[in-house]
Order: sequence, then C-alpha cells, then structure tokens
Amino acid sequence: MPPITAMAASGPQVNVRFLLAGVQKVLLRDPVTANLLRLGVGSTMTRSIGALEIAGALGLAAGLWFKPLAITAAAGLTLLLIGAVGFHLRARDFTHRRHRSHAVAPVVLAVVTGTTMALLLATS
Repeated sequence: MPPITAMAASGPQVNVRFLLAGVQKVLLRDPVTANLLRLGVGSTMTRSIGALEIAGALGLAAGLWFKPLAITAAAGLTLLLIGAVGFHLRARDFTHRRHRSHAVAPVVLAVVTGTTMALLLATS
C-alpha cells in the first residue's frame, strides 16, 4: 500500500485524536488541565500545545493534497510528542501505575507520526 494511501486509511483516527485533544486543551477542559498541571504545564502552555495539535491534525489532513504540508505536520507533531514524553519522564509517570497510560500514549503517537513522516519522506 503506497504511503499516501496508508495515511488516508489510518490518518482519520490520528487526526481526530489530535483534533479532539487540541480542542480540549485550548478550552482548558478540567481532566486534561489537571493532568498537565501535575506535570508542571501552565494554562498558557496548555493552550499553545492544543493549538499546535489542532494545526498538526489539519496539516496532516491537508497533506493528502499537498505532501510537504503533511511532512511538516508529522514532523511537528512528532517533536511535540517527544516533548510530552520528556515531561512524563521527569514526573516518573512510567514507574507509577496510575499515570502509566498517560505516559505511554505520547510514545505510541510519536512512533505513528514519526513513521508517517518517514514514509512520506521516502516517497517524495
């Protein structure tokens, strides 16, 4: 399956995840902000992260028609997620059973977005 077709098949789930997460952060929804505050992320940074997630989701979607935009969006989301992993490492979330699922999610998504970026670059 060509990468652009693979992105079209699996992309909607990833895009919806980033879009919904981004909207929750921009609106400072309580469950999301509580976890981010625990990690040391303030409301301004939370809104910025949300805006970047929304932009990334839209960039991946628009990338179906303009490939460089998808590559840029995937790279940006991957970097954002690597930063999230760093915050979870600092909070030692991988060793606390209660917070482990919050810590593993950005790892998995970073692999997905990084792989998407690599496939798009390989076929450029």
